[in-house]
Amino acid sequence: MNKIKELNLKVWMIYVLLAFPMFYFAYKFGVLLQGYKDAESYLKLYENLSSPDVEAPFNMRLISASIIHYMDKIGLMYYTECSIDAYPQFDKSLFFNNIFLNFFCISLTSFSLYKIFVKLGFNPIMSFLSGVLYLLGFGTLFYLMMPGPDALSVLIFTWIIYFYIQRSYWLIPLFALLILQREYFFLSFMVIALMDFIKHKNKYFITVFLINIACFLIYFALRKTIFHTHHWSHQTSPSILLETLLNSDLQLVPLIKQSLMTMNIYLIYIFIVIYKKMKGMTINSHYLLITLLLLAEITVLSYAATFGTNNGRYFYLNIPFFLYLMMLEIRPFYDKLLFYNKEE
Repeated sequence: MNKIKELNLKVWMIYVLLAFPMFYFAYKFGVLLQGYKDAESYLKLYENLSSPDVEAPFNMRLISASIIHYMDKIGLMYYTECSIDAYPQFDKSLFFNNIFLNFFCISLTSFSLYKIFVKLGFNPIMSFLSGVLYLLGFGTLFYLMMPGPDALSVLIFTWIIYFYIQRSYWLIPLFALLILQREYFFLSFMVIALMDFIKHKNKYFITVFLINIACFLIYFALRKTIFHTHHWSHQTSPSILLETLLNSDLQLVPLIKQSLMTMNIYLIYIFIVIYKKMKGMTINSHYLLITLLLLAEITVLSYAATFGTNNGRYFYLNIPFFLYLMMLEIRPFYDKLLFYNKEE
């Protein structure tokens, strides 16, 4: 019982209550939005976990797909009139279970951020607000809560960030899960771990870097063999990726506009850094450089892999990391405020 009390589950219930209106709105009025056609493919995949009609690769987001599949099998469903009723070609029950899993993962990610930041010594109120900020982020509202399988991916990544900060190898089984769930985080963490090794010369960081390379190679091998589909096969051909990058006709302005909307929380981090710099305060330039490299990386991938204007959506998957950096940058402000309060 003491362990349960230490979890502080009442805070999670607050996040559940805050996220519930978004969940119900997405289920009641959400449709398969233009520009996110992956959702149409995955709704087919959830049905039997093996459909040749699924354009998205089978070994991406398979864990969340399997959970949704079995949620549907046990009959979990809330029947009410919804916008999805206008699309009889899609299974409404699978649609509901997809949204419900996203709702659960989002509220649990908010709670995880709160618990992690408290464990790392940050102020409990600021830690709670960081969870709220994630919950209200543009990418959370219009991407993770809507039909799609990536809310679970961000939850897994959140705990990887914690174990990484603690320099713990408990992140290895979580990386193993990402082989079947979300390969982008391997590319992301290669940048983070390599830059940290260059700065700190600690063998833990180079080990994590090598683990990510190994996991990505396993993912790549699976996608080329067991889970191969002809859809998007160009994304696993280095020569085609290079050719596409050099001859891309992707429109830069629409890409920037979409990215600026999706990355609203990252922009808050940038504004904080700029403000501190203008005030002559110390900033963590190392972490700022890492985030800019991550942005450059996903932009190049967007051109090469023909993601369209979705690089902001993929960049948003790093949001737990950005929130941690934001907490580091604002810590001097609330530490100073707490000091003044104690003096009074």
